[in-house]
Amino acid sequence: MTKDIVYTFEFIGSNIEVMDSTHEGYDEVEGKVHDETKNTFVVNDDETEKTIPKEGTRFKLTIKGRENILDGNRLTYRPENRIKKLG
Repeated sequence: MTKDIVYTFEFIGSNIEVMDSTHEGYDEVEGKVHDETKNTFVVNDDETEKTIPKEGTRFKLTIKGRENILDGNRLTYRPENRIKKLG
């Protein structure tokens, strides 16, 4: 799977982990993507729900058994438009 295909993936329902973030308090947050907006992921870890900004954040996402590191700055499109822009 090439990197650009990963950026066009549907993330809702996927397990995701914050690798690092320029925003305080989000490092090492992990859980399932519950919702996605143009600028954020809503991640649920079974206890809490956190809204994590995409900009300034690197994420780790496992797709089909492969770990992928994603630059949140490249994800700041509305989900339905991301495939048009990056696909």
